[in-house]
Amino acid sequence: MSPAPILVTGATGTLGQLVVKRLIALDRPVRVFTRRPDAARKHFGAAVQIAVGEFADRTSLDAALRGIDRLLLLSPISERLAADQIAVADAAATAGVRRIVKISGSDWTIEPAGSSISGDAHAAIERHLRTLSLEKVWLRPNAWMQVSLANTIRQVQAGNPIIAANPDAGIGYIDARDIADVAVHQLMADALAGEMLNLTGPEVVAARQVAALLSSAFERPVAAIARPLVAAAAEADFEHRAVAQFMALIAAGRAAVTTDVVATLTGRAPRDIQTFIAEHLAAEAALAG
Repeated sequence: MSPAPILVTGATGTLGQLVVKRLIALDRPVRVFTRRPDAARKHFGAAVQIAVGEFADRTSLDAALRGIDRLLLLSPISERLAADQIAVADAAATAGVRRIVKISGSDWTIEPAGSSISGDAHAAIERHLRTLSLEKVWLRPNAWMQVSLANTIRQVQAGNPIIAANPDAGIGYIDARDIADVAVHQLMADALAGEMLNLTGPEVVAARQVAALLSSAFERPVAAIARPLVAAAAEADFEHRAVAQFMALIAAGRAAVTTDVVATLTGRAPRDIQTFIAEHLAAEAALAG
């Protein structure tokens, strides 16, 4: 008898794709819940089952969760973050899903409460998961290399300096591939490693250090310049307000942390930013050439 499919939400995003492709490589049946079936088919071909629907549509959720044993819960930052993920979790509990692995916010956005609208939304989801009678773990990844660090590299490629509110504030950047590896480990493991896992890269690196690394990579000086933060406008959407809060927390040094979770669970050190920069530039050169 083949194992039950693993349901993945947010499968067409950066992290979701990494998780799905790892599960496919392990010959695990995968079902993706999406409102973008054409994008899912483009990314995964016939290798996955596609369940089309919306988080707010309980009928489509129930259909997607039928026969599912384990769930990767992931969705973008938005004003509906808590409502959407709680709806999925409730439907999963009703459907008899045994395990939920949730991709949560960075630890420093969640604790202490009130620092981040995004972190508070994730905290609400985590509290709700505690009330459900199923196995659950939430992963709290630090700043993603594929988001913040990749954007910094693009700024420098365009001839700009690195701009930071506090160029000496460190960040324990993590590669999204390491987040995916831990997520798959927890989806597949016989037992969960805990209720909350704080995921970081191997070292804390500040903007000035990133500038030095990029100076070497581009063989030209790259400056790191301090510039005061600009508060998000009151009428800005949820995502822009959340990102502005992330920047303030990073400037205050809240992201300057490392843990050994990735190494403990995967048996290898997490990827460092030197490797990420080299691979990022090599991939861009290959596309251009």
